[in-house]
Amino acid sequence: MAGGSGGGGDDDAIASINITPLVDVVLVLLIIFMVTANLIVNKGMKVQLPEASTAESLPEERTLNVTILADGKVQLDSNVITLDVLQATGRTLKEKGDKVVVMLSADKDAKYDNVIRVMDALRAVDIFDFGLQLQPVAPLPK
Repeated sequence: MAGGSGGGGDDDAIASINITPLVDVVLVLLIIFMVTANLIVNKGMKVQLPEASTAESLPEERTLNVTILADGKVQLDSNVITLDVLQATGRTLKEKGDKVVVMLSADKDAKYDNVIRVMDALRAVDIFDFGLQLQPVAPLPK
């Protein structure tokens, strides 16, 4: 008879376990890990990489953010430029060996012709990787 006053012995089964101390310890450990995780992640390790005679250095990738405004003006990283300046910038990056990716944003009222002129100017200097930035909307009903 558990919990009764019958003078029973120690062989009575424990009907419930108090888990409050366990929860307290787990929460304290969680807080400690959260505080120290930022310190651990930002630490670096010095590593000596193996050497190979056939190793190649990969070209760095450079992203050009090009915006075409509704009036046809072209912006490179928020600066209004001409197509000649855009081509010169692309040519310079290609000569340095960088892989150039163009993120192209066009105003919804921009003429299609202006978008093609920008793409054509960049393709003339051997830049062929384009990404089009879009504003996500709700999917069309089926």
